[in-house]
Amino acid sequence: MPSQHSKPSRSPLNNDMLVRGVILVLIGLVLIIAPHFMSSSSVRELFVHAQIPAWFALVLGAAFMGQYALRRHKQK
Repeated sequence: MPSQHSKPSRSPLNNDMLVRGVILVLIGLVLIIAPHFMSSSSVRELFVHAQIPAWFALVLGAAFMGQYALRRHKQK
């Protein structure tokens, strides 16, 4: 009887990579854009100081999404 699952499915890992990437990109974008819409100077200053982690989250999220796209392309 031949086995139907000759290749293990990696879709849960790929889906997790995509979800993490989207979440990180959204966090990065919110932290970068939010100071432009805030009226309170103390809260705005907090968000301005979070610019470096925001860019890091944005780049890391884009890398995760790129990794997902590469794995998806290789599976086809």
